[in-house]
Parts: sequence; C-alpha cells; structure tokens
Amino acid sequence: MIKNTVRKEYLQRRMEMQEEELQQQIALMAFNFRKLVLPKVKYLLSYFPLVNRREFDVTVCEDILKQSNPGLQVAWPRLEVDSSDMEACLVEKGGLFLKNKFNVLEPISGVIVPPEKIEMIFVPLVAFDSRGYRVGYGKGYYDRYLARCRPEATKIGFSFFEAVGEIEDINEFDVPLSFCITPYRIYEF
Repeated sequence: MIKNTVRKEYLQRRMEMQEEELQQQIALMAFNFRKLVLPKVKYLLSYFPLVNRREFDVTVCEDILKQSNPGLQVAWPRLEVDSSDMEACLVEKGGLFLKNKFNVLEPISGVIVPPEKIEMIFVPLVAFDSRGYRVGYGKGYYDRYLARCRPEATKIGFSFFEAVGEIEDINEFDVPLSFCITPYRIYEF
C-alpha cells in the first residue's frame, strides 16, 4: 500500500470508532505503555492530541512518564510553516498557546530544546507498517525533525490499529519508530 491510500483508509477507520470503544482502546494502550522498560528521560517531545481527528490521548502516557522521571520536561512542536521546519518548545505551566494553520495547538513562547537534547519523542501517526515506518498527515515536519535528533532517541508511536504489511513508498527521509503501542501489542523495531 502507498501512504496516501493508507492515510485515507486509516483516518476513516479512526473517525468511525465509537467514543466508548475509543476510551477502551486508550486504556489498553496506556496499560501496554506501562510495560515498556524505558531509559530515564529529561526531555520529552510530545504533542497536543487532536480530538477532532480522534488521536490517541498522549497526555495519559506523559503522566505515566512523569511518575518515573521526576523533573521531566515536556515540549510540544512549534511549526515554522514558511520553512517547513519544526522546533521543540517547552510547555510552561500557565503558558499561552495558539492554533497554527493546521489547527494544531502549539506554545506561543517558551524555551526551545535543541533536537540533540530530546531523549524521547511521541510521534503522531495515522498508521504504521511492520518495519516501524509511519504514515503521518503528509507534511513531513516530523521526519525532518527526527533526522536532526540523536539516532538513539526513543521514538514512540501510538495506533488504535495493528501494523499494515508494508508501506511501499518509503523514502530516504522517512525515520522509523523505536516502538509502536497498540491496544493489543507493543511493536519494537
């Protein structure tokens, strides 16, 4: 399957999920996330989940990480739309946020964490394949950012669905995940 086909099919499947099913899946995925043996983390790049796209609520896993990593600093992406670039901006308690042109909430101000300091990234996705490659929303911000991070940074995706066989149109700019958490399985790549 190619990315556009996968994106269309899995976005539709996600949108068709009933609220009760969605909440059950989130609970199962959080349970699986707790099973991971992860290194200590000081800087996490997370994101604000888009409810209108029925994204997994990553704040549940942020809270789990905070329990085992006192002092964890969470950043969210801030897009540089003109340059197609992205930076990790620390989320400040009481900080101000703005929706960008993609309707994604991002910090207006805050300390920028250089990519080489980020130890773990929660990577948004629509679907993923058996090799750890993901299909996102098609703009490439994350792949460009991940290429600037340390190779050993832990990249975690969350999917309500199991892996698709193989995404055929992977290119040299695509960066695979380290793990993908689903309701019924933890994939390690």
